[in-house]
Amino acid sequence: MQKNDSLLDILVLLYKWKKHIIIATLLAAVITAGISLLLPNYYKSSTQFYAASPDLAKPTPIGVGGNDLRIYGSDEDIDRLLSISKSSAVMDYLISEFDLYTHYDIKLDSKDAKHKLLLKLNKLYETTKTKYDAISLSVEDKDVNLSAKMANAARNKIKEIAKNIIKESQVNLINSYKLNIDEKSKNLNALTDSLFRIRDRYNIFNTASQGETYGSSLVEITGKLENAKAQISYLSNSSGLQDSIRLLESKVSGYEKQLSGLKSNIKDYNNGYPFIITLERDIKEYGEQLSISTERLKQLQSAYESDFSTIHLIEKAEVPVYKSRPKRSIIVIGMALLTFVIASLWVILLDQFNKNNWKEEFRNA
Repeated sequence: MQKNDSLLDILVLLYKWKKHIIIATLLAAVITAGISLLLPNYYKSSTQFYAASPDLAKPTPIGVGGNDLRIYGSDEDIDRLLSISKSSAVMDYLISEFDLYTHYDIKLDSKDAKHKLLLKLNKLYETTKTKYDAISLSVEDKDVNLSAKMANAARNKIKEIAKNIIKESQVNLINSYKLNIDEKSKNLNALTDSLFRIRDRYNIFNTASQGETYGSSLVEITGKLENAKAQISYLSNSSGLQDSIRLLESKVSGYEKQLSGLKSNIKDYNNGYPFIITLERDIKEYGEQLSISTERLKQLQSAYESDFSTIHLIEKAEVPVYKSRPKRSIIVIGMALLTFVIASLWVILLDQFNKNNWKEEFRNA
């Protein structure tokens, strides 16, 4: 019963002071409304876009279909764009492009001017990742047109910086391929020179056809030599054929010289053959590698010179129709409720203070 009586006493007490509480509440609401009217209106403009896959900036390998290429970026690509959006490069661009020192009324030569400006800008500029994995970029400003212009400019700057990062990587890769091609070209020239010298040294001009020629010539000359010797052996037992025998002997001598020269050439051929085969194989491999590297370089250069986008635009920032803040009705209602609660508590505390000797209570405590 004491609790009910105490609650009833409080209600009676508040009812007794209702006029004062209501007047204080209304007065706070009117003052808050007046002050809120002096607050400037801010307008928010937003743009949304998806991260594009870096695959779009790569040369398409032969035989790879369009279905094998990613169009939209991964979480890493989204994080990269978010990092760029909050970088000093974007902030400095907005500050310079829209003269924000003047716009935000911050003196350039004042102490910590850049710090103050960045604090102000970071409150009005925001990039977030939506639940659909898109990036939302918004800018608030008192100027209804400037908020849209800044949002679109920031998005385009993010796109440009992300593109330049990829371009820089492409340049590094192109330079790497150029160095690789130069090195392979030098090695190929060195191998070609070595092959020329070895061919000249061993008198080998064509390993396949020359080997076949040597083989057939060896068989042919050996056959002729054996045939001439056989004829001499046969004719030596007959008299009156000395002229024929001398003719055959001269042929044998010629065949033997040819055979001796041919065997010398075959010996050189056999000695030089392994070196030439190795060099020809190395030259072929280097030539194929050089051809592949050259083609790859052309693809990289073509990709570098082509235009590509690092984002997929969903929605441009439009000039906002309604203000984003302040929410004057909420401010007024909130202040009125707060004043009502504070006034009610003050009445209760004042009544308790009058009923009790607080000095005596503190003294006995």
